[in-house]
Amino acid sequence: MSVNFNLTSKTKVDVFKDNASVQDVTNYQIDCTAWQEDNDTITSAAWSIESGSASIASEAVTAGVVSARITFNQSGKVLLSVLISTATVKKKIWIEILVRDRDCLADDYGMGT
Repeated sequence: MSVNFNLTSKTKVDVFKDNASVQDVTNYQIDCTAWQEDNDTITSAAWSIESGSASIASEAVTAGVVSARITFNQSGKVLLSVLISTATVKKKIWIEILVRDRDCLADDYGMGT
């Protein structure tokens, strides 16, 4: 699965939201080309897990698009941060993901055992 977000200089919200299931592997891409035009060329993007259970792989920056593959290990909330850097500017983006267990969907409604 792939999820795409867009970042511009006019983007007011620095928190993007998504939903996933346990054991999902999702490719996240943040298209920063419009933001980059108003700032400078992106030199790096550092992905971090701030809270929750997930793993990060395949981090990349290609032509203003930052991406990574995220695997979700257990249900709950996962908070990712992405620090985008240019020669002169640093910008932190947050991605909040609600991870659900497909086998226990009744728990989402307070009906679990």
